[in-house]
Amino acid sequence: MRRVKALLAVAVLLFAPVMAIAPPAAAATFRQLPSLPLSSVTTPGGVVAHHGGVAYLYTVSTVSAGSALFSVIDTRDGSRRYELPLPGALGTWAVTAGPDGTAFIGSYSSGKAFRWTWGATSVTDLGVPLPGQTFIWAVAADGAGRFYGGTSPGGRLFRHDPATGTVRDYGQLVEGEQYVRSLDVGPDGTVYAGIGAHAHVVTVAPETGTKRELPLPAGLDTDQYAYDVRVVGRYLAVRFAASAGAGELWLYDLARRRWTRHIPGVTGIGLVAHGNRLHVVRGGDVTAVDVRTGATRVLAHVESASLLHLVGRVSDDELLVKANTGGRLWRVNDRTGDVSAFQAELSEQPTAVQSLAAGPDGKIYGSGYLSGGLASHDPATGTVVGRKGVGQMEGMVTVGNKLYLGEYPRALIYEYDPTLPWAPGTNPRKIMDLSARQQDRPFAMIDAGGVLAVGTVPSSGVLGGVLALYDPETGTSRVLDDVVPTHSIVGLTYHDGVVYGTTSVWGGNGIDAKERDAKLVAVDVATGTVRYTTVPVPGERAISGLTVDDKGHVWGFSTCTVFEFDPATRRTLRTAEYCDYPWDRVHHVWRDSYLFFDPRDGNLYGKAQAKVFKIDRDTLAYTLLVRPISVLTQAPSGDLYMSRESNFYHWQK
Repeated sequence: MRRVKALLAVAVLLFAPVMAIAPPAAAATFRQLPSLPLSSVTTPGGVVAHHGGVAYLYTVSTVSAGSALFSVIDTRDGSRRYELPLPGALGTWAVTAGPDGTAFIGSYSSGKAFRWTWGATSVTDLGVPLPGQTFIWAVAADGAGRFYGGTSPGGRLFRHDPATGTVRDYGQLVEGEQYVRSLDVGPDGTVYAGIGAHAHVVTVAPETGTKRELPLPAGLDTDQYAYDVRVVGRYLAVRFAASAGAGELWLYDLARRRWTRHIPGVTGIGLVAHGNRLHVVRGGDVTAVDVRTGATRVLAHVESASLLHLVGRVSDDELLVKANTGGRLWRVNDRTGDVSAFQAELSEQPTAVQSLAAGPDGKIYGSGYLSGGLASHDPATGTVVGRKGVGQMEGMVTVGNKLYLGEYPRALIYEYDPTLPWAPGTNPRKIMDLSARQQDRPFAMIDAGGVLAVGTVPSSGVLGGVLALYDPETGTSRVLDDVVPTHSIVGLTYHDGVVYGTTSVWGGNGIDAKERDAKLVAVDVATGTVRYTTVPVPGERAISGLTVDDKGHVWGFSTCTVFEFDPATRRTLRTAEYCDYPWDRVHHVWRDSYLFFDPRDGNLYGKAQAKVFKIDRDTLAYTLLVRPISVLTQAPSGDLYMSRESNFYHWQK
């Protein structure tokens, strides 16, 4: 094997605006296109607070760039009272309110916290309470107006005291676990924390810091989060779930120290306590649970394509439910079952593009981060169209005259026919559900000779992706487990009856890898058998960029390294390393790189480390084309389409 060391000739600022770096060739042009219409209202977090006899929703709208927006919404009619930026935060799952209505917000992307007092015209930026923690997943208030927050990636708990401005760090709650996913504070001040990605429930004494782990229910699948916790009288309610939209509820008797009740199928976010009743969402049904007997009663049904969040009580008789996307609110009367639906006055925000692909109709399709949707750009006319009603697509690909979509969470695979009217549920229609195999993220999707091939990353706390094959002609599917045991399949390409896959050594969030080297696997499409597995480049831990050239050679790109592999000899022929990557200092890498071969000029084109590049196949010389870029696809014409945040660009060769 011959190893080539390549050097970049151009230095640019890391956070420079998106720009073409290399001078385009004679006919090449680079231009910004109108943004794909994927704007949305996405509000994962929220709490009900009362002021002046009125119930308000405190929530935060996520953004793809800039500052997330904290809003105060009147729950009587959805009107907005305040809308204030959260500097340096892209969004949050974590919003709570103290006894006096003070809001406390923990953000993601920066790990910053914010506080807002009623009537203030701006939020108070509290900075990063725990340096090194980038995500505050959950917050809760105690009776004294102090606020607790749970973080990742360190799985730590902190307390912020507004009276003194001090922060207390309680440390990592469970050794080796990265997420404090849920919090509640009991009447005596005890803090209850739900942990993931392997389920644990921990109590913390606020003054001494003493931690005690509760035993888990017998037989519980621990490869999931303790996603919600809520104290209800003498009981602790815990919703265990692998992702936001599915789970099971257990009730723990705090006095007798034992689990007493199990209620499956709790699908929505949020547990709301009222006396001896707990309110949950089960498949759109707002349901009351008697914590003493376990008896359940459906109060009302809420119809929504969005994940539902049961936020809190707006009066003695009414509950508030919100959609995580779209801004829809419902007041549900738990005495009469009456439902009042209305729209919150929340500002739509541009959505970061999560995936791009060329469709069977010549259009370029994109899906948005968190809010999902499917938008298209027609290169012939410049027309853009936005469509709502589907979730976040991790991968997309054209097979024949259909576009296939891979949705997160639960790795749901859909088939879309662009010639038919848009009708979510019917078109696109679901053709595979890989959640039963504990799969979550279908990043890798290719046309394998008229067969759809899908490679996945598993659910949080789980190792081992699958390779799924779907035949559009027969409508049949096959799911191949343990193609590469403990690895996720994050790159795919196809040649002459064989699917080639490359892997990430990491599985879902919150679990350590078992191996150190990413692998390449060859699978016979007709039989589903593994022909061979190899390590193409020792030391690389994730390879998501994969393509095949006109010689039948397989090319792969990790984060900094390209390789050429000959399937005939099963050997890596050449590699070139363009930078150094600190593999031992990252928690996981799934999809960082893209790679495409263009038979028109014989070059490789790709993206990694936010850089779009060209590689001369003969010399392996690397030319930086554009930076910074997040998502890349190649059209049948060979042109490149790419995005950064909500921006959309075209490189015409």
